Amino acid sequence: MKKNKRIADRKSSKFWGIFKKIVLKVVPVSSYVYKKMHLKAVELTSSRRNTKKNKLSFDVSVVDSCNLNCVGCVAFSPLCKDVYIDVSSFEKDIKRIGELANGEVGYISLSGGEVLQHPKLIEILDITRKYLKKGDLSIITNGILLDKQSDMFWNTCRKNNVKIYITPYPIKLNIDKIIELAKEYLISVEWFSVGERDHFRKLPLNIKGDGDVSKNFRRCNNSNTCVVLRDGKIYPCGSPAVIKYFNEYFDQHFKVRDKDYIDIYTTNDIDEILDFVCKPIPFCRYCDIDNMKFGIAWRVSKKDIKEWI
Repeated sequence: MKKNKRIADRKSSKFWGIFKKIVLKVVPVSSYVYKKMHLKAVELTSSRRNTKKNKLSFDVSVVDSCNLNCVGCVAFSPLCKDVYIDVSSFEKDIKRIGELANGEVGYISLSGGEVLQHPKLIEILDITRKYLKKGDLSIITNGILLDKQSDMFWNTCRKNNVKIYITPYPIKLNIDKIIELAKEYLISVEWFSVGERDHFRKLPLNIKGDGDVSKNFRRCNNSNTCVVLRDGKIYPCGSPAVIKYFNEYFDQHFKVRDKDYIDIYTTNDIDEILDFVCKPIPFCRYCDIDNMKFGIAWRVSKKDIKEWI
């Protein structure tokens, strides 16, 4: 088994880490210049990023609510009450993906919200590996509950070769205890690279829905990399899968169209899904990429609509 990395010593790729340090010494992350550099870099790599993949990789939110509720959460977790995925529905969907993909995926990530809040997470891990025997299986967590998990949880992770990724927020975690448990059970536990520890970037929603779909897709670094499975549907992006929480809380009317997802029960071809997820969807019109902001200080959400628009 891959040797566990010490999560306290998180590193980016060597080249990118050095390059980023140099850039940030000259260009503040919250500056207009930094944003333009980011958007240009993303657009220049669009063709490579959006090339059709050989295997399906996707995320599943098993808990939509969260025990942290970060400002401007892209999953809208601060806006929803406790919402846990139904295990029988999850099994049905994962079984179907297994049939379409012959039991092999690139990866499947179980996330949220906060994944460790699900009372039947152990069962969910077993179900996932039952139908998807080949491919990386991981949990993405904020880590708050990680050192409090049972022996059964850790043994299940080991049995199913589960990797654990912790999002790096400026909160107090019992890192030494987590490292100790990871070593004891031979589990890979690493930091999940989502940006900087103390600040976020903000991709505002365009309430008018008049954005250029193709242009937005080319300049989105989540394109073809943040595929989501939810309620029997595959979405190329997580936003339309959970926009209902934003609509309900703020009385908004963002529309999800049939062409924003593909139903896994009406297709019999995994290639059809792989073709679909590497192309823009109508919902891309709601992204306001021109007004992206970087260097947003981390804090708990106040549930103000301005956090998302």
